[in-house]
Amino acid sequence: MDPLVSIVIPVYNGSNYMREAIDSALHQTYSNIEIIVVNDGSNDNGKTKEIALSYGNKIRYFEKKNGGVSTALNLAIKKMHGKYFSWLSHDDIYYPDKVQVEIDALRAAGDMYRVVYSNWSSLVMPEGKITEYDGTTIYRQEFLETGAFTPIFGFISGCSLLIPKIYFDVYGGFDEKYRAVQDYKKWFEMFRGKRMVYVRKSLILSRQHSEQTTWKYSKRREEEYWLYNWMVNNVESDDIVGSGLTDMYHFYSAIFTRWILNPLWPGVAAINFLFNKLKELPESHDINERIKKFVELFQNLINQKDKVYFLKEEEQAFDLMFRLRGINLNCPQKFVSMEQLQELASKEKVNLVHFNSLMQWLIDTPIKKDMLEKLVKIN
Repeated sequence: MDPLVSIVIPVYNGSNYMREAIDSALHQTYSNIEIIVVNDGSNDNGKTKEIALSYGNKIRYFEKKNGGVSTALNLAIKKMHGKYFSWLSHDDIYYPDKVQVEIDALRAAGDMYRVVYSNWSSLVMPEGKITEYDGTTIYRQEFLETGAFTPIFGFISGCSLLIPKIYFDVYGGFDEKYRAVQDYKKWFEMFRGKRMVYVRKSLILSRQHSEQTTWKYSKRREEEYWLYNWMVNNVESDDIVGSGLTDMYHFYSAIFTRWILNPLWPGVAAINFLFNKLKELPESHDINERIKKFVELFQNLINQKDKVYFLKEEEQAFDLMFRLRGINLNCPQKFVSMEQLQELASKEKVNLVHFNSLMQWLIDTPIKKDMLEKLVKIN
């Protein structure tokens, strides 16, 4: 028998998009669902309530005083009857097979108590541009199914998740004192030390627009800085089991590799913490072997194809990452601007290698300790 899945839609002043969200939940190919809409104290002259009530008994509707998305989600968790929790933001859309694909993925994994999530697509408003985010273009499958990895590296769309209700019974609901990072805080608490199921398919369409509450929240950056520092300070060796990383030095090196190119994302304090950890810990025992493997992979990439190019805008990133590992490549790299690349492509077949496409290899290759202090200056 198919287990009941609760699709939870928290909403605040959602008359702009919520009908599309509810419709996408109702049109799931998986039939054993309940839809819970929680009105978090909307002040739009009853427009949100009116839309919700127009669905009658097709949904379960609750309303409360405004308290933030955490409070709305927690109310829904208390009210849900389902064995699984599936979050749908009022301005996002589920593709029709979202729930069915994830239930099937759990069955294929042979463990219905694991958490499953997927790729997602972003719809930028008002331009209407859609971009799919595929984790395997940057990370290996092992990384994507390591519970602590996905929150720390920022690769989870909360609405792509399907979570057994028992996780909330054990770990509690969302922390209501946070309004911007309550989701990732909970993901780290619940998923660390566990194996997840990753579906390499986009199952949701997530809108990005100027009216989103989280982006307008004045303390968003402050909360994000706190979150990333809290996560990296709480990583333990058990959290990397199954990731393919060999030890804690390798793990901190992988996080540092991903963050150093954009220190504003986690904040300078988190980068400094990683920097100091890498200075304190002994190097990975297999560091030279992994660096050698990286060089061989990169050289093969260059040599196996004709006309391989790299973007000029990414040259500094390549240079930093190679030098952090003490690598001096003995093969030429051709860096060109996007305009030059388009001109070349109009005349002959060319192969473009983006920096992100090498990220799997880079994360899997620890940084050399003696190069770290020489090349990285943090204020």
